[in-house]
Amino acid sequence: MQPLPVRLLATGLIGLFPALGAAPAAAGGVGFVDMERVFAQSPQGQAVQQRLNEEFGDEQQAFARREQEIRQMQARLERDKPLMSKAQLEKKETEIKTLIEAFEEDFAAVQEQVAKIQQEEGQKLMEPAQDAIAAVAEERDISAVFEVGTFDPNRAGMLYFEEGAEVDLTQAVIDALNAD
Repeated sequence: MQPLPVRLLATGLIGLFPALGAAPAAAGGVGFVDMERVFAQSPQGQAVQQRLNEEFGDEQQAFARREQEIRQMQARLERDKPLMSKAQLEKKETEIKTLIEAFEEDFAAVQEQVAKIQQEEGQKLMEPAQDAIAAVAEERDISAVFEVGTFDPNRAGMLYFEEGAEVDLTQAVIDALNAD
């Protein structure tokens, strides 16, 4: 069983980086943090993931079974289509369509619950993460920190930084959160 997605939480944390306070005038370098990785590897994030797996793991497996059943029905329909009457074909297509709609509605409801929990728990992680980011940036004399989704030195973007001027602070932030 794969863990439930944490992307919603990480996406919700993009606004995490207000000004880090008064940076020293001589501070240099630019840092970035992959908040999705921080969330996935920090003790707080792992606790949330464990809670979600415990709370929604059975439902996730049930959805996987339902999805597989629908796919099998679709495959049987495609295989048997030439042998079916028009009425049989329409009935089976309607049945499958109804099952798909019910599946999507149920799945969306569960995803909404998961997203709500991730957002609530993400808010709890925000303050310690901000503190860890500020401490790491100060310790390493970093004047600006960006979330990796808004600045990725491995992709072309709207910002230009001298080669090597950026620093990945992700592991240091995870280590700082683990220390707490």
